[in-house]
Amino acid sequence: MSDNKSKLEERIIAGLYGQPELKKGEKNRFLGEYKERVIKYLTYQQVVEVGTYPEILSAIRHSAAKKLIIDRKVNLKSAHDYIKLARDNNLQFKRISSPELVGDIALVVVSDQAVEVKNRGVLSREEQLQQKGISDYIIRNVGARLCAQCWSELARKAPEELINYQKSGWLDQITGHKCVCEEGD
Repeated sequence: MSDNKSKLEERIIAGLYGQPELKKGEKNRFLGEYKERVIKYLTYQQVVEVGTYPEILSAIRHSAAKKLIIDRKVNLKSAHDYIKLARDNNLQFKRISSPELVGDIALVVVSDQAVEVKNRGVLSREEQLQQKGISDYIIRNVGARLCAQCWSELARKAPEELINYQKSGWLDQITGHKCVCEEGD
């Protein structure tokens, strides 16, 4: 009799509050997804930075990638480039909002199954470029036009970051545009 009552109580509780959820805390941290399905993620700070993270483009192109999920707290303007990358690569995109979400994860690229990935998080652009020996004036000026020498440095040490900069051309030289390496002097 007590087993029936506990089963009845379980059904009533499930009816009122929904079925108990596995790994709910983990899912609340990873924008409603299980950690083992996350290919890569970015924090709020990383999403709002100028430029895009090449690791997210690689994750979007990953053979198991199914969705790009962005927290609704992120301004659409900040996430625009990532949304465009997802659309250009035929990846589903959705925004999510829940008062139960916790932590500082703002964007995830996920699969519909578990994936084996070494590092799901991404080091900040500044940390990555410093580790590769990129000059500070290049690091601080994402999106800038770079002279041939700075462009060459970036191409040699961090070619994946070239998408976040522009190469100065002959017109820039004629108009007197200075590279960030010259402005820093």
